[in-house]
Amino acid sequence: MDPEFEKQLAAKVQQELNLLGELTAPPALAGRVLRAIEQRIAAPWYRGAWQSWPLAWQGVSLVALVLLFGGICFSVGELSHAAKVSHAGQHAGEWFAWFGVLWKTAGVLADAMVTAFRHLGMGIVVGCGLALLAAYAACVGLGTACVRLALARR
Repeated sequence: MDPEFEKQLAAKVQQELNLLGELTAPPALAGRVLRAIEQRIAAPWYRGAWQSWPLAWQGVSLVALVLLFGGICFSVGELSHAAKVSHAGQHAGEWFAWFGVLWKTAGVLADAMVTAFRHLGMGIVVGCGLALLAAYAACVGLGTACVRLALARR
């Protein structure tokens, strides 16, 4: 666009905005905002973010979650074992068999990658890793520059 036209347009818009005068908020708005702030302050501690909880309750909740996760893992393992033993759990056994297939596939792919890395040599692997890191850094840097340029006030 023409810089002179942009200046004229900005001046015209500013002139029209100045003609509008001050806008006042509705009378009930201030009361509603103050009530919302008071409700947020008066809310119990457990309604806030986990980081704002008392340290003792953070520890208790963390232990409870770890125990819950361990119980779920143990239960899945027992269910897998029970499905292999009983005929009634044949469908569950087939379902868990897919996990075995996926695990073996992941193992074969990992072995193939190790073999390929050994065949290529450490220099090429390190060089490719450094190239990937440089590309990542360039993307982060360019993305940051683009965001700052887009959000810059002129």
